[in-house]
Amino acid sequence: MKIKNIPYLSLIIWIASLIAVGGLIGSLTKPQISTWYGTLHRAPLTPPNYVFSVAWTFLYAMIATCGWLIWRNDSCPRLKVIKTIFVTQLILNWTWTPVFFHYHLPNVSLLVLTAMDILVGIIIYQAYSTIRRVALLMIPYLLWILFATYLNFYIWWFN
Repeated sequence: MKIKNIPYLSLIIWIASLIAVGGLIGSLTKPQISTWYGTLHRAPLTPPNYVFSVAWTFLYAMIATCGWLIWRNDSCPRLKVIKTIFVTQLILNWTWTPVFFHYHLPNVSLLVLTAMDILVGIIIYQAYSTIRRVALLMIPYLLWILFATYLNFYIWWFN
């Protein structure tokens, strides 16, 4: 018996996995938000704390969808490069939270974010002509991490 929606089951697994990993990493550093992070001088455009969890849930779903689309593609000439960059930026994404909140290293986390900005920009550029949906879905993510770079820079500069 063949189930028609099996590919979409794998999409759901991608989305649930990325949201779960992001949520787990975030929950491990949650105590630092009310202690260390609460004492920092933050940028005037810093949103309320609840906005971050909502935004990241949405973004992880989009990032997961991009990963799913990338791994299902077999016709893109730059697929190996796109996959490598995708995995690298995802590792950096998961690294940022503990570097910033657990180790209290806004300078290092700023470098991590800057690398993410560049890598996500490269993914958008590389995927635009062949996997356009990936490029378009990555744009909100790039905009958010550019905003996060500004917030991180402000904390590094003023604290």
